[in-house]
Amino acid sequence: MLKVNEKTLEVISSLIFAFLIGAIVLTLLGYNPAKVYIILFKYGYGNLEYLLNKSTPLILTGLAFSIPALAGVFNIGGESQLYVGALTALLVAYYTRNPILALILGGIAGGALGLFIGALRVYRGINEVITAIMINWTMFYILAYLISAKYHDPKNPHESVPVPSEARIGGIFIIAVLIAILYYYLLNFTELGYKLRVSGLSPKSARYAGFNPSKLILSSMLLGGLAAGLGGALLVLGITYAIDDTLSTVYGVGFTGIGIGLLGRNNPIGIIFSGIFMSGLIIGGQWVELKTGAPPELADTLVGVIVITLAVPQLYREIFKRIRREKHA
Repeated sequence: MLKVNEKTLEVISSLIFAFLIGAIVLTLLGYNPAKVYIILFKYGYGNLEYLLNKSTPLILTGLAFSIPALAGVFNIGGESQLYVGALTALLVAYYTRNPILALILGGIAGGALGLFIGALRVYRGINEVITAIMINWTMFYILAYLISAKYHDPKNPHESVPVPSEARIGGIFIIAVLIAILYYYLLNFTELGYKLRVSGLSPKSARYAGFNPSKLILSSMLLGGLAAGLGGALLVLGITYAIDDTLSTVYGVGFTGIGIGLLGRNNPIGIIFSGIFMSGLIIGGQWVELKTGAPPELADTLVGVIVITLAVPQLYREIFKRIRREKHA
């Protein structure tokens, strides 16, 4: 396991390498790298309140990936878990006008879906990646149907019913940070956290120590889904206040969380900073399109190159750990 200073050095060197590759790509496409980078950082990180709000659901979907990853489970279902959290919170807020109840039930909905994916692996032996891929798309179309056919706003038919003004909340970034700190404490200072980490490193050792790996897989997926569900709930209660029928406001947030978890090296505190970093890149990438007239694919490519370069070392370790874990299971 890498020490903190080694991790910091790895991230800094990866960052430098990422921007060098990005500069080469920009030059080959005929753009001035210095100008693009200035726009990217100036506008991406210039509005602190918008930056932190935008990073809130990303931090939580990062946790949704990383907590199961520490227990040896590859949860790519954060996307669908965020969907159900967002829809549940939206409808609860609409009918009850109670933001606390909406937040709690949104988190529970995401946790229940995560638990369902974990249960299929534990009790039926179905790979969680395959299950999550199918559930992600199933939930996407169910959500699109419900928004367009059942819960659309008569005044704005392309959007869902809105979150009532009295159910809208602020300070969502603070809530996400508190949840990340709570997860950090759980992982590092509780018996459950210790068992999760041991089970992730070696299920054989966990069983020898008397731990139940199946129970730990379910616990990690419940915690991961809970984080993603809360991310969806905070997204609609604190940022968008509705979901459009193309799901553009929620689509991709869960997938982005995978990169954020890897960037944060599966550490809840690191995920806070990687979430903010990624949020700035996304916002700045949109401004690059506006200011340079570049196609949206350019910004996506640039962000993708940076994220992949930063995430590859951790991704390599995760894959190697998973192979070793299955070999000694």
